[in-house]
Amino acid sequence: MSGNDLSYIKNYDTLSPIAKLPQRLSNPTSFTTNILIVGGAYAGLAALRALKNHISTRLAKIDNKKKVSITLVEPRNGLLNILGIPKAIVNTEFAKTQFIPFNELKDCKFTNIYTTNQDEFTSDYFVEDENFQLNYIHGVVTYLDSGKAQYKLNNNTGGDLGIISFDYVIMANGRDRKWPTTPQAQTKPEFVSEMIKSRQDIAADKNKVISVIGAGAVGIEIAGDIKSEFPDKTVNLIHPHSTFPAEPLSQEFKQAIQHSIERAGINVYLNTRIASEDPDNGNLTTTDNKTIVSNLNFWCTSKRNNTNILSQDLKNKFVSENNNIFVNEYLQLNNSDNNKVDNFFVLGDLVELPIIKSAGWAMYMGRQVANNLTSLIFDNKLIESFLDLSKMGYGMVVIAGNDEIISDLQGVVELNNKDYVQEYKDYCLGKVRATLDL
Repeated sequence: MSGNDLSYIKNYDTLSPIAKLPQRLSNPTSFTTNILIVGGAYAGLAALRALKNHISTRLAKIDNKKKVSITLVEPRNGLLNILGIPKAIVNTEFAKTQFIPFNELKDCKFTNIYTTNQDEFTSDYFVEDENFQLNYIHGVVTYLDSGKAQYKLNNNTGGDLGIISFDYVIMANGRDRKWPTTPQAQTKPEFVSEMIKSRQDIAADKNKVISVIGAGAVGIEIAGDIKSEFPDKTVNLIHPHSTFPAEPLSQEFKQAIQHSIERAGINVYLNTRIASEDPDNGNLTTTDNKTIVSNLNFWCTSKRNNTNILSQDLKNKFVSENNNIFVNEYLQLNNSDNNKVDNFFVLGDLVELPIIKSAGWAMYMGRQVANNLTSLIFDNKLIESFLDLSKMGYGMVVIAGNDEIISDLQGVVELNNKDYVQEYKDYCLGKVRATLDL
């Protein structure tokens, strides 16, 4: 750790030597990498893609170049478009379009892959690269400090763990919600199976009344999609406050969403907190002891940032009371006491910043960190600070009732803005892939 200096930074000449690794392994092994990326969703993939582009450009100018090792640890074999989950829950054919395996993405192949499911990874997942050793760990990090990560492979019930030592780390493992909004799937077939089950649960004759508890963006969209797909079902949207969603946006925007939900025939319960759910019939009891008849319930009231993997020392210094992680303008670990970890970057949903967390911000952060990390390695300096948030307004897009798109951008509230209508035909997946160049 250091204060304001960059004394602990490794440059290109002092990067750790590349480990000699087999192309495939079905058991965890311990090795050293130059850059570790924990999490391969929007932020992690943005960082990976931009790092490859920036570092390749710099290596092209070096005569006696050496390879740079980048390791991605991600439990899902591919890009899952989280934006499309609410619709995927009710529409299986749509769900099939929202999970793109790595071998179907542009330039997202690896030199080495470690997984318990080798049959999943055919030869078209692999590449020989003159500039990089690209390792994919099909698994999860279980412990992380400023110099090493502990990991396990997916479906590893034996408890075997490996250690990855690193020069730099990018933590982008995001947050989890309750199933099915955070699927357990590790592969596309598993994801589709989960979405089929979710749709079957909703479609079941016994589930005539479906309640969504929590009217954040996810809850709003799940309620709207269920009602659109199953118009004969009774759908309740239950929220503990007088307006929704909770983000710092205009009352005009919030009212537009509520009106859209109500036009779709969804019952809205405001200022209503749920105390308990009957495990036998699904009925909900409120904190003022009223009963809301319900058969199937979707709980969209909580989310959990995946900070539990951090060492106790890092948790004590850098995790906020909101379970976010303190960072500086370069997204390095940094707290108000000026404790800083120069080689440790944090992206996406995890950061303690006054923004509305989104895929767009996650991808922006991934590109920013890749730019800075490349500059640190080759020039020993940081070159791109985060945007001045004091000069920026908030924005949000929500799919409400009857597939209506309600947007608030810099205070301008619109219904079915034509650009958003086009983007949301595939729930922004095309835009995401274009932005990531994948």
